[in-house]
Amino acid sequence: FAVNERFADPGITCDIFVWSWVQDLYDGGPLKVLMDLDSGSLLNEGRDEEGWETPNVQCGKPDATRCDMDYFAFRDIKKGDELL
Repeated sequence: FAVNERFADPGITCDIFVWSWVQDLYDGGPLKVLMDLDSGSLLNEGRDEEGWETPNVQCGKPDATRCDMDYFAFRDIKKGDELL
């Protein structure tokens, strides 16, 4: 897997290296490069700013003071909609 061939944005390339680590998957097994992706990895970027699509998902319940890595929709998400 050549990171620079897949992602033209050097910031993403850097993030991938930061989120990755090496470990064996079982005792005595070969070392593998692993990367932990959560549900947020499936979201595209949306912002409440001019020129951006308005987000339709948020991390944490609407009345929460922190995220806890649970995602909630602001509105119904239809087939074909992006998660923003």
